Amino acid sequence: MQTTEPDTGVRPEILEILDAMEDAVILADSGMFVRTITPSMERLAGISAGDARNADAARIVAEKILPEADGDQRERILSLLQNRTESGGITVRVPSAAGERWYIFSSRRVEATADWLVRFRDVTRREAAEGEVRRRSDDLAFLSRAATELASMPEEADLFSAIGAYLHELAPGSVVIASAADIQAGTLSPRAFFGIEPFLPDIIEVFGEGLTGLSLEIPPDIRAIMTRGEIEEVKGGLQEIALGQISQEICRKFEDIAGFGAMYCIPFAWKGEIFGSAVILTRREGGEVNFRVVEVFRSLASIALQRSRAEAELRGSEKTFRALIEKGSEFILIIDDQSKIRFASPPIERLDGFAPDTLIGRHAFDMIQPEDLPRVKEVVSTLAQRPGGSVQFEVRFRGPRGTHVIEAIVTNLLGDPQVRGFVVNAWDITERKRTEEALRRAEREKALILDSTAEMFAYYDTDLKILWVNRAAAAFIGREPADLVGHRCYEIWHNRTGVCDICPVVIARETRQPQETEIPTPDGRIFFLRGYPVTDERGELIGLIEFAQDITDRKRAEEERARLHHDLEVANREANLYLDILTHDIRNANGVAILYTDLLMDILEGEPKKYVQKMKGSIDKSTEVLANVAMIRKIHQEHAPLKPIDLHGVIVSEQKNFPEAGIRYGGVSRMVWADDLLAEVFHNLIGNAVKFGGPDVVITISIETIDGNVVVTVADTGPGVPDELKESIFRRFERGRTRARGEGLGLYICRTLLERYGGRIWVEDRVPGHPEAGAAFRFTLKEVVG
Repeated sequence: MQTTEPDTGVRPEILEILDAMEDAVILADSGMFVRTITPSMERLAGISAGDARNADAARIVAEKILPEADGDQRERILSLLQNRTESGGITVRVPSAAGERWYIFSSRRVEATADWLVRFRDVTRREAAEGEVRRRSDDLAFLSRAATELASMPEEADLFSAIGAYLHELAPGSVVIASAADIQAGTLSPRAFFGIEPFLPDIIEVFGEGLTGLSLEIPPDIRAIMTRGEIEEVKGGLQEIALGQISQEICRKFEDIAGFGAMYCIPFAWKGEIFGSAVILTRREGGEVNFRVVEVFRSLASIALQRSRAEAELRGSEKTFRALIEKGSEFILIIDDQSKIRFASPPIERLDGFAPDTLIGRHAFDMIQPEDLPRVKEVVSTLAQRPGGSVQFEVRFRGPRGTHVIEAIVTNLLGDPQVRGFVVNAWDITERKRTEEALRRAEREKALILDSTAEMFAYYDTDLKILWVNRAAAAFIGREPADLVGHRCYEIWHNRTGVCDICPVVIARETRQPQETEIPTPDGRIFFLRGYPVTDERGELIGLIEFAQDITDRKRAEEERARLHHDLEVANREANLYLDILTHDIRNANGVAILYTDLLMDILEGEPKKYVQKMKGSIDKSTEVLANVAMIRKIHQEHAPLKPIDLHGVIVSEQKNFPEAGIRYGGVSRMVWADDLLAEVFHNLIGNAVKFGGPDVVITISIETIDGNVVVTVADTGPGVPDELKESIFRRFERGRTRARGEGLGLYICRTLLERYGGRIWVEDRVPGHPEAGAAFRFTLKEVVG
């Protein structure tokens, strides 16, 4: 392409040279009028060579190239052109619709022809690269300055105020608030404010002048976010910045007054420890925030706060620190840049017999297990490039008494003039590692146990994917446990594409509660299923356990037992029916027999009358047996709850039933726990005394309290009970040799009732050592207290 047409007067070889140039060039005559321009100049000025010919070169530059350029540079260039002065090079910024570009302007006079060459060389890329270098250099200078100043701040200085000032420097058009955290109290308190001066009166109107006296509670979810130590954009505005503890109305008012834009929270945390936070509240008309530097500065500030807190704690508890250094389980080493030990704390001697002073000057790597050396060297080499950085790792430590497993935190303090070395905080975890191995062994043993049981166990994740199954579960479908891992439970057990509606595992996942059910299978078997939710220490669901057991045989046994129980109840009802019939009919028959014996006794005399009397005695005995049987049935069939009973009233009432008996009773008032059948105990004991003691028997009833129990004694002057029979007479159908009558049911009834009341009954000699002098029946009852 030719720059000009042949009649321009420019020699062809000059045109070829100009056409080959990439720079934007104007060839002007001695009066600075355009003779021709290069294609690059055509594009830059937006004018063709033909239109530019004979035009004022200065005017083209002013109107076509630099209409919006920097004022000073533009005037300088135009002055050079107008005065036809040579220039070695001026860098100028040229804005345009396509974007900002940079050029180097130069003007030179051609001596041979007196023409002028006006050149614009595009150096946009170079300027961009140099600008990036300058920005990075500025960033590094800022970070270096901040790191140095934060590290060297005096202990009385407010570190949070300094941190807020640095952040405001990185976000000059924003509002910055720096706050300190008190994790023990769970609060966050503002310590420094920057950029709030324009609307400070509005803030003071609401909060007063004690802005730094605010204390905001940190919710658990916010604490978790802060612990991560990542810069977060806050979507909820000032209401979220204030942790929901300042009203929405007030927050909206300040947002409108300040014209806030995006908001960012910058937590200061190190290794899970929270020191505080800062918020950057950008303003819609404010400048940009240099987040690239903010992220790095956040780490520097976190380290500075961590170090400041550590130093404060050390200053405040020097004695405790010394005790920990000298007597604690953790030992400390300081290693110089040549890996030589410069300091060793006393606890290292307890580790393996190393005297601290014998380690000074020794190469630290000499004590590392050879197999671990490459890894340790790599860690130390990497850490050496991170001033102030820390790393934690495990290493095997060789000592005179054997090998120990050491966990260590190594911090690069080579640049600290007080330390100038790597600080190693280490402790012996040999026993812990052994414990962990024991736990792993226990896990293996648990797996062996679960694999040995016939019951089926499976462990799922929250998406119902199988993480582990025992052999019984896998064998149920003829597979190996490893083949099932990763598949969803419903795919494996039921060949389904979705969850089962009645599955206890699914319900346990939704309710977070154990669930169980029974399900039949097509082949007639019945399985018992139980689902358990597995949660972590925070209560969050992390997995699910399914237990399955074939209970077919058990269910059949239960059905058989239920059938037998039903048959037994039917038989029992039939037996009771027969017993009711017999009791009723025999009682009626006895009533008729008594009537006739009474008539016979009235009309007979002598020996026949005696026979009739004996017959009546047998009938009375039969009636007594029926009454005792009825009472026993009543005791076993009725289970009325115990209630307070007036013991005195029961005794007096029974005393009236034996008007001809010689009964001595002092009349003691007691309330005891029993029911309405308590009178049967006194009826039987008094009746037996009258029956076996004869008409002259004397009966004494006494009451006393021993160890919180009411003890009742019913003593008589009858024939007494031999020692060998004192236990057996309370069993069914047992009676003493001296008790001439009875079928052995009365005392059995007494024992049964008293055991129901929580007491017991026994018999003693009325006169100790003399059974023939009478018996003393004693029993206990629970007294009603209060």
